[in-house]
Amino acid sequence: MNLLKKIRKSVQEKNYALRPHTVSHMLAEGFDESNIVEAVGNGKILELYHEEDRCLIAGTFQLTEKIKGSLHIVVDFWSESETVEWVDIVTAYIPRRPFWKTPHMRGRRKK
Repeated sequence: MNLLKKIRKSVQEKNYALRPHTVSHMLAEGFDESNIVEAVGNGKILELYHEEDRCLIAGTFQLTEKIKGSLHIVVDFWSESETVEWVDIVTAYIPRRPFWKTPHMRGRRKK
């Protein structure tokens, strides 16, 4: 089973925690926990940080019947065995300029 499938399984089974930075973005940007779960479910790993057991997932969530929004989710994962037993959702945010040109292409880096 690949890493993204393992992370999705943990999230579906509610084996995750929302960290404070995630909650602050949720309040400031107007998305909620169900939007994060949806974006993990349909997203793809955009960046993988092997040395930190961390990845950036880019997904979408349904704003209205006709409009989808992009969402980035940074996840810490622990995989001692074949499964990912727990994930921490370190942060989640709506990708915007100037740091993201598109939801999948970086813009300029933070200083």
